[in-house]
Amino acid sequence: MRLEIFHAKELLRYLDKKMSGERERVCVTAATGFIGSCLVKNLLEKGFTVHATCRDPENPAKTGHLLSLPGAKERLHLFKADLSHQGSFDSAIEGCDFLINLATSMEFDSNDPECLVFSLFDGTYQTGFIRSTIDGTVDILRACKKAKTVRRVIHTSSITAASPLDENGNFKECLDESCWTPVDYIRAKKPKYWMYYVTKTLAEQAALQCSADDEIEVVTVCVALVGGPSFTPTFPSSISQILTPITGNRELCETVNELQSLTGSIPMVHIEDVCHTHIFLMQHPFAVGRYLCCSDALTIADMADFFSKRHQPVHIAFKNMVKDEVKGFVPVSSKKLTELGFSYKYGMEEIVDHGIQCAKKMRVLSQEC
Repeated sequence: MRLEIFHAKELLRYLDKKMSGERERVCVTAATGFIGSCLVKNLLEKGFTVHATCRDPENPAKTGHLLSLPGAKERLHLFKADLSHQGSFDSAIEGCDFLINLATSMEFDSNDPECLVFSLFDGTYQTGFIRSTIDGTVDILRACKKAKTVRRVIHTSSITAASPLDENGNFKECLDESCWTPVDYIRAKKPKYWMYYVTKTLAEQAALQCSADDEIEVVTVCVALVGGPSFTPTFPSSISQILTPITGNRELCETVNELQSLTGSIPMVHIEDVCHTHIFLMQHPFAVGRYLCCSDALTIADMADFFSKRHQPVHIAFKNMVKDEVKGFVPVSSKKLTELGFSYKYGMEEIVDHGIQCAKKMRVLSQEC
């Protein structure tokens, strides 16, 4: 009944906007990043007015690529906001019809990541910046409720929040929306990026809980490793991870290996499909709950084979990783998304080829690669 009432109100607000000629407004948090920037571009192309948040909106090195987009002068508004500052997203969200939340803490160089702090949110103790992201997510959703105009929130999570591992470290048969990364197991094992996995999992759960408790319509999207092109000032780390078979970057090789240990494969998706997924779920009247966004999933050995068949010499560091690869493959299903009517436009070829072209353009790879 609550959902039916919500959609009736949403339809009335939508019709009011159309009749008045007013454009729908979308707030995008963390808008200067890889996904955020591409989302802003797509939203402007579709005629939306965009409220984009970032930590330093006055810095042209951070925001120049957004301000130069077609339609930005008329329909892009920048706002200063930070997850660690309560209430800082209020002004950006005010008057918006939708929110796409990409904000997360990336402070993984903490001198004492085990430092525990007390949270007033639920009376528990958590790692400092993990708690900061969770509380910041809740604060953003409270701002949506306070604004009284936000019809739906799209909260961007990660495929690393949907690990098919159980609490004993054994893989389930498939990675789908029913999978949640076992936080206690990850805390005990402490892989290199355990803080990121825990943060994304708990923040997504907090977002869905807010949806249930506060009657805010929240849809979450667990995004796979993102490839394709980018127009951001810095080269995205996710594209770098996808290109490790040819770069052989040892640290990123370890990251890719750890991802497979967590998810049972290397799930990937093209940046344009990520943006289309967000906008599709933002507008679809029956989108509800959690969705996976992943078009392809390969093993490390599959990645090496794929690059070699495309006449890209595989680096020795990556070849060695193939030799040490633990056998087994967990398929990834985004059936829930495709059954809603979504279709992916890009496959592995475009994910890799567009990433290589971008790397050459930004001089991360030589033209000879």
